[in-house]
Amino acid sequence: MVERAVRRETLLPVPRDVAWRALADAAGLEGWLAHEVALEVRAGAEGTLRLDGGEERLVFVEEVRERERLVLRWREPGGEASLVELTLYDAPAGSRLVVVELPVPALDAIATALESSGGAPHGPQMAAALA
Repeated sequence: MVERAVRRETLLPVPRDVAWRALADAAGLEGWLAHEVALEVRAGAEGTLRLDGGEERLVFVEEVRERERLVLRWREPGGEASLVELTLYDAPAGSRLVVVELPVPALDAIATALESSGGAPHGPQMAAALA
């Protein structure tokens, strides 16, 4: 499990429709997201990923927004979950893919901070929620 938020961004030299096909099914996800993928890419689906090192992730598809966004919740068996958001944007030379992984306990801390403050946490409040 990741302890803090991880954000990666890459420029893909293909149009968004082509890039989306690499996100929208198991065969497209294999090779760049995980070594093996057993998952139907649709909201509510469950499956597994096996990373290059052999580690397994149990996966739940939270959201699919066609040609734009795929949100997964994954965890190692017996481990804490992370939310993984893959978002595509148009770019002058193709598509930009932004991948963000957030540990669910950090998201829970932010939600708690929001509820207790009556609004969006900021400054030290946000830092404490993410620590």
